[in-house]
Amino acid sequence: MNTKQVEELTGMSRQNIRYYERMGLLEPAREDGNAYRDYSEEDVRRLKLIKMLRMLDMSLKDIDDIINGNVSLKSSVKHQRENLQTHQKQLQAAIDVCASIGREKGEDLDVDTYLRRMEDMERSGGVFARFVDDYKQIVQDEEERKFSFYADFPVNTPAMLEKALREYASERELRFHMEKRGKYPEFRLGDHTYTAVRLLEKKKGNKEDPAVRVICERKEKATGGRDMKIPAKRRRMLRGIHILATNIRRHRNRTLLNLVLSALAVTVLSFYLGNIRSTEQILENAPESYEITGEIWNVCGESDHGLFISHQVLEDLYRSERIGDIAESAELMGNLSDGMDLSGGMDLSGGTDLPDGETQAGSSSAEGGGVPDTVSLLGINRTECVRGLSEEDITWESGQDKTGEEWEGFLKSSSDCILSEAFAEKTGLSAGDTAEFSLARYSQGLAGVTLERQELAPEEFHIAGIYKEDPDREEENPDILLPLDAVKAIYEKNDIVYFASALSFRVTKPMELNEVKEELKDAGLKEIIYGSPRSYAGIGLKLTDTEFIHSTESADRSLALLESFLPFMFVIIAAAGYIIPSLLFQNRREEYAVMRALGTGRCFCSLLFYIEHIIPAAAGALAGAAAGIVLGAVDPVSGAVVWGLYLVFYMLGAGAAMWRFGRFSIAAVLSHRD
Repeated sequence: MNTKQVEELTGMSRQNIRYYERMGLLEPAREDGNAYRDYSEEDVRRLKLIKMLRMLDMSLKDIDDIINGNVSLKSSVKHQRENLQTHQKQLQAAIDVCASIGREKGEDLDVDTYLRRMEDMERSGGVFARFVDDYKQIVQDEEERKFSFYADFPVNTPAMLEKALREYASERELRFHMEKRGKYPEFRLGDHTYTAVRLLEKKKGNKEDPAVRVICERKEKATGGRDMKIPAKRRRMLRGIHILATNIRRHRNRTLLNLVLSALAVTVLSFYLGNIRSTEQILENAPESYEITGEIWNVCGESDHGLFISHQVLEDLYRSERIGDIAESAELMGNLSDGMDLSGGMDLSGGTDLPDGETQAGSSSAEGGGVPDTVSLLGINRTECVRGLSEEDITWESGQDKTGEEWEGFLKSSSDCILSEAFAEKTGLSAGDTAEFSLARYSQGLAGVTLERQELAPEEFHIAGIYKEDPDREEENPDILLPLDAVKAIYEKNDIVYFASALSFRVTKPMELNEVKEELKDAGLKEIIYGSPRSYAGIGLKLTDTEFIHSTESADRSLALLESFLPFMFVIIAAAGYIIPSLLFQNRREEYAVMRALGTGRCFCSLLFYIEHIIPAAAGALAGAAAGIVLGAVDPVSGAVVWGLYLVFYMLGAGAAMWRFGRFSIAAVLSHRD
């Protein structure tokens, strides 16, 4: 048919038809002997197709790829649909901006604001949109660049493989040219160069007669193809992502198995490392959980007060950096001075009770029973010197609620004292009064086994407060409390050697308990020997360290055991990283061999398989770490560490497996001789 008839059938103008001819989209036949064009039905159909695709806003280059068979019609239309959707979003954004401008009340438009808004819209979607478009283009190209067919006859030699390829091209009326012969030939089919590989596939129910499948993959891109706009590195990366996504989806069962195994392994590892961390915390918190205190007793363990504790012991204890909160006390005895006009007008006199309950010769109790003959005085430097006593138990002379300040002032005083409620009631003394006492102390007799009374100069004290007695206290409540420094001053004034009567302390560095014991030993303190002769010498030592030692030793043993197995745990993880991919990849040797035979480099193939295995392992490990955090085995930071450690050792094992996996004969695997 002639041009006029084609115009009527297609609705195109003569100029458009000629234009498409010049672009190479149409090649009508010429009548013999003249230059008139003779259009066929196929030419008319092609013109209608061109018109339709142009109405879809498709470029002439894309139309040329479709007509020449470089790409399929469906894939091109799909790609054009995505382009139109992108344009639609851009147009909708432009429409929204136009609507916004139309709502402006005045004619003065803030151009800068609208321009920034439109530039932000373009930037926010630009990079991601380009990446998505490039990825879709790569996916489309991957779908088109590989094809396969089954040969109708055995293909055992390169010549037979070439014959199969030529028959395939002939059946589809495609131009064929063999460029490189061999087991993996390169040939040109149409405008593209392909690499082919022969693969034997076992038929179901017929293992003796395998089918021959020929797989072909495009080696070069068509000149001017769409994906030539994508840089080579990005194209390679996107292709790798596409292959990874396809393989992970195709081998979903193996992927799921890998993910679950990794999740379980990391969960167990989280609890294991969590146990190590909790054991370490037990050791760290042991000093706060188990307080170690010490007391000085006599060597037979019968008494912890009324002793004689030497200056050397005191100096060494106060000098130590591992000992603190030392509660030191010194006992005195005395009587209220004769002639004091107290309640009832009693005249007080008499002796002083000895520790064994005997009364010194010449002493007698006051008649009437109202006022005690002997007064017990105790110099203290802390409330702990009197068991059960606290600063809140003291009613001060000022009556003000400044317990801390009043107590500190009392300790620094040299003339203040605190009376017990019972003693104040019996004597009629009250806070603010002044009382004079004749004082005495005990000194050691022969070999420290007996005591002798030693008189001291009388002293006058100002009563700064009254303390509430504790009826549950094992030993008697002292009648009078004095500042320890005031007692030391009395000893110094009387020119006699000072001895402490009782002493307790706290070990401030329990983790250095062995060093503390050495210091106490060097100070002259000894372990208590029950049943030994009674003595008043304060050289026995009692420490409350049993629970602390038991707890720390138990934690130390547990920690040592857990840490000793920790390297084996990571060895097991690395072994799992080797064994699991080795098993999962056993049935994929053929897939790997095909990729290698079609020209994909060994490093790229190995990297794809490796990453394909590591991605679900990393995801599973992350899920396991999250489970450990949720179940309280580890905190978020430790969970991240567990995830990282697992992944490192697992990747090492998987890397070894991948290195070993690729060492086989490609030809043997493809021909099922391996």
